[in-house]
Amino acid sequence: MLKEGSLFSGLSVRARKLLLPAVVLVLLYFITPLILTSAATCLIRRDSVQSADVVVALGGDSRCLREREAAEIYRRGMARKVVVSGIPYAWGFDTGEAARQYLISLGVPEADVFVLRRAWNTRVEADLLAQLMRERGLKSAIVVTDPFHSRRALHTIERAASDLTFYSSPVPPGPTVWRPERWWARRGDMYLTVREGIAWANTLLGGLR
Repeated sequence: MLKEGSLFSGLSVRARKLLLPAVVLVLLYFITPLILTSAATCLIRRDSVQSADVVVALGGDSRCLREREAAEIYRRGMARKVVVSGIPYAWGFDTGEAARQYLISLGVPEADVFVLRRAWNTRVEADLLAQLMRERGLKSAIVVTDPFHSRRALHTIERAASDLTFYSSPVPPGPTVWRPERWWARRGDMYLTVREGIAWANTLLGGLR
């Protein structure tokens, strides 16, 4: 009979040495997905949004989901103006101008749309947005981007314009939108999550613009 508190005393020394790694592996099997999901969830910032002077659709979304969400926020009367951004391509094509035309096609008046041009990355975008808002006397903005990009985007923008107020309203969850749950099981989500982690490191270390 085993003595009280000696659960493993009946096992050989070799068996006990093998048991510990096995227990650790089983724990890792169940805990690692929780850790990975939590890490991805930390990339998201979703504020309790209030009405603001402007809604900003950050560039980089080829599906125009950010612009569509910004137009919806504008239509609900939560912002008086809309800002989009983009970069120039060959043959005179500019993604910012394309985003502006798309918003107009959604019913946003042309006079209410501003474009940040040559917004090569989030830090340049933040500087251009801060300059535009200060020049036009805009004090607050709702920022629309993808969920995985939302916390870093707001961190960068608030650092560039600490005197202004910003709210994060990322694109709502959907089948075509990045999701933090089991992101490592989907090639597209895995690429976006890893890339965003590297971008965070670059941002925090003050790396390349």
